[in-house]
Order: sequence, then structure tokens, then C-alpha cells
Amino acid sequence: MNTSHQTIKTIIVDDEKPSLDVLSNYILEYCPSLEIVAKCQSTALAYKAIMEYNPQLVFLDVEMPLGTGFDLLKRFKNINFNVVFVTAFSDYATRAFRVSAIDYLLKPVKVSDLIEAVNKVQQNINQKSFKSLTTLLENLETPGTPVRKLVIPNSKGFQAINPADIILCEADGYCTNFFLHGKLKITSSHHLKFYEEFLPAEMFLRVHNSYIINIGYVTGYSSQGEIQLSEGISCSLSASRKQEFFSVFKKFK
Repeated sequence: MNTSHQTIKTIIVDDEKPSLDVLSNYILEYCPSLEIVAKCQSTALAYKAIMEYNPQLVFLDVEMPLGTGFDLLKRFKNINFNVVFVTAFSDYATRAFRVSAIDYLLKPVKVSDLIEAVNKVQQNINQKSFKSLTTLLENLETPGTPVRKLVIPNSKGFQAINPADIILCEADGYCTNFFLHGKLKITSSHHLKFYEEFLPAEMFLRVHNSYIINIGYVTGYSSQGEIQLSEGISCSLSASRKQEFFSVFKKFK
């Protein structure tokens, strides 16, 4: 990793001292661009440190006995620092991280994962856009329910979208094209399968290896095997999924 003349002010938050020390030592040895300005073992101490040092990066433990990492973030009206979450478990939380395009490290932390996360922070440090953290908190408010927003990474950063605005998801090699209400199109660097598990099953249906549709936007079906959707969009319906499509569409209508 290249050393920058301007270091990234960093705070580590973890209630377990051994974990705190391990991560701190890894950073000192492998991440010279980071300057650790505080190490905190509670959300209360972390809040004070963030207010005092105004860090650019916070490594934040998820599960702590006196308040979670999410509780800490909710205390800030405006989040103006990068966050890399550190967690040992919680399938729901890691799922929310993925759908919100938030970086996280699994315990025990691997050096290679840490370096990759820091590289991403370095690339994004000048964007000064932290909307993905707000989206994460929104998605975590109601565990077990469909995500409220989906964060789509792209070449310019990311875009948070409402799943209800998605008309069609199209596989494009290793990428995914999203066709949105209002004749908008955005492309993600993630493949279609990545998003399939996050889209509400009652609203979306896979109709082809390359297509997932929003049933609410279906306007018709042609004898040539084409599904017509709103705003002039269409896609193919595979023979193997035809029966499911008509069954779901009939119930939906």
C-alpha cells in the first residue's frame, strides 16, 4: 500500500481489548496511511472521541454490551466519516451490509481483508458521500422485512434506489443493468444473482436466466415469448419459467 503524505485519522471501537489490540497492530504494520487517534471500548467513549478528533475512518464493532455500533451511528445527525464494521456473527446484519454497499470485516480479521477495506476507503475518501450508512440504518430498522432501499455501486460511486422503482433487472456479463421508473438506467458491478436474494419475492420474479421483472410493471405478453413492461421495456420469457410466470401474474392481477 502506498503511503500518503496526508494520513487518514482513524478510530477503532471494540469492547474486547484483545480484538482491539490485534486490529490496532495490523493497522500499524500493514496500513501506514492510517493514523490511529483513539481506541475505544464502548460506544459512549467512541462518541466523545469522534466528536473530539473528527476522524475520516472508524472501525466499528457491531455487537457490544452497552450499545451496538448501529446505536452509536444513530446518535449522529450527519455522518461525515467512513465506517468499516467489524463483526463475528449476525447473518441479518451482514446481509444488510451487502445490500447497502457497506464494507465489513469478519472476526477474526484477516490482514488481506483489512488491506482491501482500507484500499476502498482510500479510493472513496474524497467523495464525501455517506448516504450508504443512512441506507444501512434504514434497512436495519425492521429485521426480517424486505429492504427499504438498495445501494447500487457504479463507476462514479453508488446510487440508493427504492425496489418499487425497479422495472427490470438485466444480466450483462458480470454486471447488472437496472431499468427504473422514469426511463432511468443504472449499471452495477455486481452480477444478477447477487441482487436476486434482496429483491422482495412478492414483487419480483425471475423469468429468464438474464432477467428479473417487477410484476407490477407487466403490461402484456406476446406470442413470440416477450414480456411487455411499462415505459416500452420488454424481455424474453424462458420456456422453463412460463408456467410460473402465468401463475404468479394471474394471482397478482
